[in-house]
Amino acid sequence: MNKHLSIVAAAALAVGTMGLSTSHGQETPPADNRNAAEKTGDAARDAGSATGDAARDAGQAVGDAARDTGRAASDAARTADTPNKNNEEINDVLAQVAEAALTKEGLDDMAERFVDADRNRLGQNKDALKNTADLDGRIASVRNDWKAKYNEDFDISDEDKVFAGFAMISEGEIGQPRTAGDRVKAPAEGVDAPAANTSGQTAADANRNDPGRNVATVTIAESHGLPAVTVPMIHEAGGWKLDIPDSVDAQKLSDGVKNALTKVGDMKDQWPADKNEAYRHVTHAVLVAIYADQANAAGGAQPAAGQQPAAPATPTPLPQ
Repeated sequence: MNKHLSIVAAAALAVGTMGLSTSHGQETPPADNRNAAEKTGDAARDAGSATGDAARDAGQAVGDAARDTGRAASDAARTADTPNKNNEEINDVLAQVAEAALTKEGLDDMAERFVDADRNRLGQNKDALKNTADLDGRIASVRNDWKAKYNEDFDISDEDKVFAGFAMISEGEIGQPRTAGDRVKAPAEGVDAPAANTSGQTAADANRNDPGRNVATVTIAESHGLPAVTVPMIHEAGGWKLDIPDSVDAQKLSDGVKNALTKVGDMKDQWPADKNEAYRHVTHAVLVAIYADQANAAGGAQPAAGQQPAAPATPTPLPQ
């Protein structure tokens, strides 16, 4: 009996010792038998892999940012290259008005660029709408000086180049008869014809109320020693027309153009070297003369069409 117990105890002790040996073996990591060169190589590979992963991540981030920037720049370029759809036509009308101002017997031609109501009003005094000898003499003087300085006739051949960034154009459409609170809608295709009242004439304000009529506003900032001017325009059946103040009759238009050209001619020694800037100056002066009454009615400081703006104490040279 004792011998049997001794054998069992010995066996249990042997098993316990094996368990302890196994447990101890699990807790002790295997020996690293790599030499120094192998360890260095493995570390270098690990570092290179980590660097490569980081470089790929950084490159992807840079690429994504570049694509986003490129898309934004492309969108901005498309926006800049897509002006109001009627800019070219509107700029052409502004050029025609300036050229008519510098054309002998050109007042009636200028009036053709005004809305039908204004043409009707100016036509009531056809004699006053004819160029006077004084006006034609001033036109001849300015044209001669122009030819001498710029070696070409007064002819705005590239209207978009001349007026880009100078004549700021916004467009819209009249949706319903306008009230003080009405808003201009986005322009749409098609233009309705002017409606006539019982007298056969159409008031300029009524013209603007025709549903579906395309309208535009040209804004020219203060420059060339001249005040800012806002030019409302309406699209009639024959194209874009200037809507001038109802207070401007044929005589006032004639006087205003003559005085504007007189001042332009008197400043010939200050005309800029850039002919396009000079074209802008003349156009600005003519438009200020036409729309002066509108500014006065709004409480502005612009002079009447037959008057010149007050001269500054020290003449401001035109930009070169």
